[in-house]
Amino acid sequence: MGFFKGKSMLSLLSYGEILVDFLPDTTNAQTYIPLAGGAPANVAVAYAKLGGSAYFAGGISEDNFGDMLMHQLTIEGINTSYVKRVAEANTALVLVSLDNSGERSFNFYRHNSADTQYSSAQIDEINWQDIGIFHYCSNTLTSDAMYNDTLYAIEKATANKVMISFDVNLRQQLWHDVTLLPNRVETCISKSDIVKLSKDEAIYLAKARQCDIEAYGNYLLTLGAKLILITDGANAVQVIASNYSTILNVPRITPVDTTAAGDSFIAGFLFYLRQNTNGNSQTLVNAIELSERISSAVLFGAKCGAFTCQQKGAFTALPSLTDL
Repeated sequence: MGFFKGKSMLSLLSYGEILVDFLPDTTNAQTYIPLAGGAPANVAVAYAKLGGSAYFAGGISEDNFGDMLMHQLTIEGINTSYVKRVAEANTALVLVSLDNSGERSFNFYRHNSADTQYSSAQIDEINWQDIGIFHYCSNTLTSDAMYNDTLYAIEKATANKVMISFDVNLRQQLWHDVTLLPNRVETCISKSDIVKLSKDEAIYLAKARQCDIEAYGNYLLTLGAKLILITDGANAVQVIASNYSTILNVPRITPVDTTAAGDSFIAGFLFYLRQNTNGNSQTLVNAIELSERISSAVLFGAKCGAFTCQQKGAFTALPSLTDL
């Protein structure tokens, strides 16, 4: 682990939703535990717990759950300078069900919640000179206003030569018009450097494009993405770049709860990738062309994801370097 000495100045800004996950205390239980979650927030916390510098940019209610979320971000070492507290909206809630293998299903309660109230006015307050990596997911693409604000944030990040990381992370039930999904996601992919999809998501989007998953991965490179990562739970990760492609096996484990596993993976991947970059975002982007470097980063991310699957919850299940 010696390569982590001499901490890089490449901070990560994770943009999007933070919410409360209600997780069952046992499989098929009727008693639920409220825990801080939300994919972009999970990534910020995972990156920070590994030793990186992380910001979170999103809307958080002034209700009791919002106070809890702010407290959790603070104790995890997240810079909350770009959080907007929203008095007139509730915190988004998710009821999570787990099957016997730890796989999840969701019921979302997210109508005009605080996380949907973040806009270009807040994005204009971000000091992009402090940011090396901008990370986001597709849940801020589900309405016209949030989609336009996400594109605005990407535009600002790109103008400041910040590397763009997009975890597609589809939640179709959040879309009022799911027919808009493929085009909006592909528009964002065209503006991103690193794109992570699950295999199920890749199959879903490939079907909309009327092609197979292999052709779809290569199609995404033609849109402008530099690196495609396709995860598949306990199965191998597929890596696709313009000058190489590879398949990498992941650790074999018995999962307890897969919540935040993908977030842990991408945070670990980004954290590993930024080693030896001397705080330079362009050096980070250039590293995408190095197949051995990418393979090592994927394997480190997979180790992070595997650890997370063996704990319950989101923030609490994310590893530190000592855990690994």
